[in-house]
Amino acid sequence: MKRTTALILTFMLLASLTLAGCSKQGQAPAANSGAATSSADSKKPNINIEVSPKLIGNPDAKIEITWQPCPSHSFTDSNKAKVDYLTAKAKAWAEKHTDVKILPIDTTININDSMAKILVQASEGRAPDVAAIDSYIFPNFAKYAQPLDDVLKEKGLSIDDWFPYAQKVMKPADKVLALWYTTDVRILYYRKDLIKNPPKTTDELIEIGKQMKQQGYDGYLFPAGRNESLTNNNLPFLWSQGGELVDDKGKPVFGEGKNKEAMLNWFKFHKSLIDSGVTPGRVVNMLNDAALNPEIASGKTAMFLGTNSSATNMKQILGDKFDQLWGIAPIPTMKDGGARTTSAGGWTTAVFTKDDQKRKLAIDFIISLYVDDKAMEEFGRAGGYLPVRMSVYDKSEFFKSDPNNKRFKEELAYGRVRPAAEAYPVISQEIQIAISNIITGSATPEKALDEAWNNVINKK
Repeated sequence: MKRTTALILTFMLLASLTLAGCSKQGQAPAANSGAATSSADSKKPNINIEVSPKLIGNPDAKIEITWQPCPSHSFTDSNKAKVDYLTAKAKAWAEKHTDVKILPIDTTININDSMAKILVQASEGRAPDVAAIDSYIFPNFAKYAQPLDDVLKEKGLSIDDWFPYAQKVMKPADKVLALWYTTDVRILYYRKDLIKNPPKTTDELIEIGKQMKQQGYDGYLFPAGRNESLTNNNLPFLWSQGGELVDDKGKPVFGEGKNKEAMLNWFKFHKSLIDSGVTPGRVVNMLNDAALNPEIASGKTAMFLGTNSSATNMKQILGDKFDQLWGIAPIPTMKDGGARTTSAGGWTTAVFTKDDQKRKLAIDFIISLYVDDKAMEEFGRAGGYLPVRMSVYDKSEFFKSDPNNKRFKEELAYGRVRPAAEAYPVISQEIQIAISNIITGSATPEKALDEAWNNVINKK
C-alpha cells in the first residue's frame, strides 16, 4: 500500500501528459440509440439497443460491465469522426450480445488524477471491470490485471504482431495482461526542398541549422514549454547514448556516472541550439506539438521535432503541399554510431474483473472497438492514431498507401517507453525546469543538471 500511495502522489505532480493519445475532449455529440434485432438471439426481435455516453447495449440486460475509457477515445470526445465510428462499432457489438450492457464511467481529463484513482481502486479490489491505462504507467497495474491470452487466441491475435516495446508492457512475465491499442511516435521533420540529406547526429543538425539560419529560416524547432511533451519528445537524445533516468528497480540514476555524462551532453546540446541561433528562444513558450503549427505553416521553419500527429495536423493546414515539402527522418543521435531510438506512447486497456464471463466479454468488446484489423485501421483513421500491430500497416490500404505511415512504422521498430517508475513524474518535471532554464540562460547545463538531481533525490 506504501508503494501505491507513493505512486499516487508522484502521478499528481504532473499537470497533464501530452501523448498522442488522450487529449482534451469537448462536449459529447448527441447520443445515438435505436431498436435492433439481436443477431445472437432471434427469440427477442424487439430488444432495444442503446448507445450513449452512459449506456451501451440492452438496458434490461442481466450482465453488467463497467468500462472506464480514455476520454478522447470515448463517446465524450469532440471529434465527430471518432464518436461516429465508436457509436457504430459499439452498436454492432451490442446487437450481437443482447444479454450484456456496458456502463461507461466518466473520468477527468487530467490523466494523472485518473490513473491515480484507478490504481487505488485496483489495490482495493473495486476497479472498473475494464479500463484504459496510459501505456507507460501500466506496469504499476499489472499485478491487478487479469490474463487475456485465451481471448487473443480465440480472435486469432498474436502478441508477436505488436511492436517490441508494446510486447514488453503487455506481457511483463508469462501472461498477456493488457492490450495496447493505439500508439504514437517522435520523429525529425525536415524540408526536402532545402535539405538534401537530413542530419544523422546532433552535430550535423546544428551545422545544417546554421546554414538554414543564414538563408532566413529557423533551423530547428521543438516545443520547449514546461510540459510532458518536452521530456517525452527529447528522451531519445539520452537513450541514444545509452543513458537512463532510472535503473531496473526504478531508482534515479541520471545524476551518476555514465548517465550523468549522457544527461549533461543532452543539456549542452540544447544550449548549443540556442547559442548558435539554430533554435530561437521563443520555443520556451511552446507547450506542445500543436504550438508549432503556425511556425511550420509560415514556411520559415527548416526542421522540427514532432510526433506523427504533426503530419496529420499540418496536412489539414497545407494539404498536399505538406508531403511535397516535408520529409521524415530518425531523431539524430548524440554521436556517430549512437543507438537509433525514439519515444513511443499510446494507451492500453486492462481487465480487472475476476468474473470469467465478464472478463471474456469485456476484452472482446475492446478488441471489436480498437484492436482487430478493421478496428485498428478505422479508429486510427478517425482519430489520427497509429496502429500498434505491425501487420495492420500491410493489411490496411490506408496505412499501406500513405508514405508517411510507412516511415512511422519504420521508426516504431526503434520505439521505447518512458519508465514506469515512482520517481518518473518528479524527474520529468525537473527536466522541464532544467531545459527551460538553459534556454532562457538562467542556468548553465551543469548547474541545471545538479539542481534537477538534488531536487529529485530530496523529493524521493
